[in-house]
Amino acid sequence: MEKWNGKTAIVTGASAGIGDATVRDLVKYGINVVALARRLERLETLKEELKDEPGKVIPVTCDVTDKASIDAAFKEIEEKVGSIHILVNSAGMALMHGMFAEGEEELDEIISSTINTNFLGLVRVARKGYQLIKKSEDYGIIINIGSVLGYNQSVAHPANVYPATKAAVRAVTESMRQELLKYEDPKIRVCEVSPGAVKTELGGGFKNQPQIKALVESGKMHMLRSSDVSQAVLFMLMTPYDVNMTEIVLKRLGAAI
Repeated sequence: MEKWNGKTAIVTGASAGIGDATVRDLVKYGINVVALARRLERLETLKEELKDEPGKVIPVTCDVTDKASIDAAFKEIEEKVGSIHILVNSAGMALMHGMFAEGEEELDEIISSTINTNFLGLVRVARKGYQLIKKSEDYGIIINIGSVLGYNQSVAHPANVYPATKAAVRAVTESMRQELLKYEDPKIRVCEVSPGAVKTELGGGFKNQPQIKALVESGKMHMLRSSDVSQAVLFMLMTPYDVNMTEIVLKRLGAAI
């Protein structure tokens, strides 16, 4: 990790869950982290909590579902730090609604928000992040956070379009990697971390899945911690510059997903 000391990272979805855990881990290694999220007050709290770490936290407001917000955020980032070396695309949402659920007036909005957050937002941020990594003229890496549901959509509860968005993340991550091979760019790697179920705010409380909610609250559902996923991110960063660990898939021991 010494090679990243003093370098700069962007982490999306930094106000909670996997993003929050990733920021905490990166700054311990002297990496300066631009923390992106909609909730600026949480980012400011995170900055205060980590003020004594070797790396520093730079809060920037960004709604990844809004292209104008992404454009404004990256303009601010370029003004503040110039260039970056690491991008961790961890913003995401998963509301456990059925695709054909009755009585859900907000269902169409849920579908759109899931696609815009998990896929369109990720692609737009990756494109912007790539430009800032190129600007550094140094080695860099883009890490997209996917899901095991990007491999297997057979789950015991309705997951709406969430698995489809994560399958798309898996496909587009490989497309990005192949495109950089075509450009013969040896300095920038693209890879993915695909975790199983993670205990975060992501699922919105499983409000339509009382049985799953009960399992989560009882501790009987084997779920990863956010820190487990951030440790996988660190593992990718520890590999030599000329090694591309294209994907890590991880599940909690005893978990079905």
